[in-house]
Amino acid sequence: MLNITDDIRQLKRLIETKAQHPYLLKYIQKPSLDEDKLMLLWGLFNDLDVTSEKRNQYIISTMLVQIALDTHEIVSNSGEGIESPEVLKNRQLQVLAGDYYSGLYYQGLASIGNVDMIRILSSAIKKINDNKIILYQQGSIHDVPTLLMTLKAIEASLIQKLANYYNEPAWIEISEDLLLLKRLHAEKSGYMKSGESIVFDVLREMLFDDSIGGDVPISEKEEQVRTQFDKCLRDARQSVERSMRKLAKLDDELLERVKTILEQTESMANSYVKEG
Repeated sequence: MLNITDDIRQLKRLIETKAQHPYLLKYIQKPSLDEDKLMLLWGLFNDLDVTSEKRNQYIISTMLVQIALDTHEIVSNSGEGIESPEVLKNRQLQVLAGDYYSGLYYQGLASIGNVDMIRILSSAIKKINDNKIILYQQGSIHDVPTLLMTLKAIEASLIQKLANYYNEPAWIEISEDLLLLKRLHAEKSGYMKSGESIVFDVLREMLFDDSIGGDVPISEKEEQVRTQFDKCLRDARQSVERSMRKLAKLDDELLERVKTILEQTESMANSYVKEG
């Protein structure tokens, strides 16, 4: 019987093989695979009464959707300024690659006639894209709870929709909480390296709009933004610890990964020493 390590290794190989396209790989990077989302999907389906064949098909299809979303995200975050023909071609191929990966997920599920799963993942894609618009649209978010719910929707909707379909609320909670924590960790890492982060931007806009805070020094404003962000980070860590306890069983390797993420985020709390 395969354990989680063997299963994840096998699933990674199947996903990478499925997503491989010789022409695209000549011009763009090999698609990255979020192993934490893969492990969470494995944990969810391992608790369900489904065959290993169906489990693999559902996980592979879901991860292909995630790869497609991540690929399109690369395109949307790299389109500033005047582009050379080479850069333009690369962007066009990134769009094509994202569409290609989306087509693969649909093809895989359609081939086994699973209309329900197509509907579930399509609904998740819409929710993710809707919330990305909310996140990036200036003035759309007015309070911290809305910001955090928006980030959860972006990061965890694929797993949340599946867990909801199978009536597994504990997996909804751990997925939303853990992936929110990871996103906040990534946002703070980006902020410390470059001073840029969409989450810090939203907090800045939320705390200091044009009508207030005009006399507050910039350094003091930034300190308040950092303080609010770190509170979000600490609260997210506590939520992960609580949601872990609600799972009846958690594979040892998955448990160790969750503990590692908790340790990494603890070391970053209240730290703003620039990296590099």
